[in-house]
Amino acid sequence: MSVHRRKFWPALIVTGALTLGTACAGGDSAADDGSVTVEFRWWGSDERHQLTQKAVDAFEAKHENIKVKVQTFDWNSYYDQLTTTMAAGDAPDVFAVEIRRLGELGRAGQLADVGKLVDTSDLNAQLLRSGEVDGVLRAVPTGANTFSLMANTKVLDDVGVELPDDSTWSWDDYHALAAEVSGKTGRGVYGTQINFNDAFLQVFAAQHGQSLYEGGKLGVTADTVADWYGTHMDLLGKGAPPADLSSEIDATGVEQSLIATGKGAMGMWWSNQLGALTSGSGANVEMLRMPRSTGARTNGMFLQPTMHWAVAERSDAKEAAAKLVDFLVNDPEAGAILGSDRGLPMNSKVLADVRDGLPETDQKSLAFIEANSKDLTAPRAYPDGAGEIPAMLQRYGEEVIFGRLTAQKAAEAFVKEANGALH
Repeated sequence: MSVHRRKFWPALIVTGALTLGTACAGGDSAADDGSVTVEFRWWGSDERHQLTQKAVDAFEAKHENIKVKVQTFDWNSYYDQLTTTMAAGDAPDVFAVEIRRLGELGRAGQLADVGKLVDTSDLNAQLLRSGEVDGVLRAVPTGANTFSLMANTKVLDDVGVELPDDSTWSWDDYHALAAEVSGKTGRGVYGTQINFNDAFLQVFAAQHGQSLYEGGKLGVTADTVADWYGTHMDLLGKGAPPADLSSEIDATGVEQSLIATGKGAMGMWWSNQLGALTSGSGANVEMLRMPRSTGARTNGMFLQPTMHWAVAERSDAKEAAAKLVDFLVNDPEAGAILGSDRGLPMNSKVLADVRDGLPETDQKSLAFIEANSKDLTAPRAYPDGAGEIPAMLQRYGEEVIFGRLTAQKAAEAFVKEANGALH
């Protein structure tokens, strides 16, 4: 998915010097009637809010003594609001957190040890480890996801171009195919769109024998980042739109992407976005493995936790909060309600129970993940400061495509700035 533009976190969280106030986190320990209130926070679209509220209603129906107070935010304000409440010692009891921020919050002492609170026996063991910070399970993944290349088969069919063999194709093949589609469709329809998502760089780095992060710093070199930025320049105005239009499209998200609007043949997106791409375009969209760099021993693809559920360390309602998390990840009713909105269910029993009822696009995503499972590794918690990296990549990428910096200069500046932010 395209990189979201976000504000920097307040300095108190970036430096790790997060001040703990005297207030207690989240819900009341118990009301006069014996009920407990759990504050539950997440970000997302209206559709996500509606699905999650439906799951909350089902949870409350099973736990009459637990009341859930929901708090919803859009992406751009979510972390600013979260860190403000944490600094005041008033964090929500249960909240969503992505892997880019997980390590930072865990190391700051903000996240409870959910391994002691939630039943994880039926959860995917490989993906579950992505919620560990320094060997302690600090959050439970909401579901499984992978970053892949998507193809709108109608656009390809309209110009007489066949789907590529994704078991053998290279970046040169991908670029040539994108240019061929753009050349045959004429103005306004393109072969692909550029993408500065850090997941793309993570795949590209792995193909070059490097990791995105190594310890508390970047594991990818400036030369590899320069090559990566160079792949965008190779597409610009050929297989992908020119810089101004590429930048505009990249900022709009999945619903206005080239694939979803029928104006592009290919693009890189997360597997749980297949449904939105398909419904938006009204066409068949296929998931493809990522192209490979010459000589690469791996395609670099990975199994990503879409996000995580965390329980605040200072919550006064830990037991009730844990019951909510347990319901969200372990209960078939919750699995049926939430579907793949936050990734495909990672509980084996829940998945077996709901898979036949999943929408066709979710079943395609699941089949793709299962078919490639042996090649999909799961990441670990990132270094402190990793939440700032996507915006940096995007910013320097735009400097490159608009001709203000060379790929090499942008890569060197990015590596220097990124390592200064990571710790």
